Amino acid sequence: MRLNHINLFSSDVVADRAMFETYFGLKTLHMQGENLAVMRDDADMLFVLNTFGKSDGFAYPANFIKHHIGFIQESRDDVDALNARLKTDGWDVQEPREFHGAWTFYFRAKGGYFIEVATDTFPQDE
Repeated sequence: MRLNHINLFSSDVVADRAMFETYFGLKTLHMQGENLAVMRDDADMLFVLNTFGKSDGFAYPANFIKHHIGFIQESRDDVDALNARLKTDGWDVQEPREFHGAWTFYFRAKGGYFIEVATDTFPQDE
């Protein structure tokens, strides 16, 4: 069994779609106006951004960092490089730091949720 897709509410699907294409290499498969983006990563997992009509007034809490999506980088240098690129492009990103065994940082997407960029922390086979 494998994970097939993730569907997140985004208050700005267009901006978030551009961010995921630009910084994380996702490819857009389908857009439905400005309300829905279906994207795919290089492992064929689907990632969906959706406004869900914005009719219910949903918003992520300000401290939603406890619940986030994460992207693994190969090295500390890769984490640092992506952090610098995001900063140069005007994103409000934390400084990378050691946390839970990884070199990592977080930032808030335009759609309201948080993203973590980190080195791999999974146990390695001996």
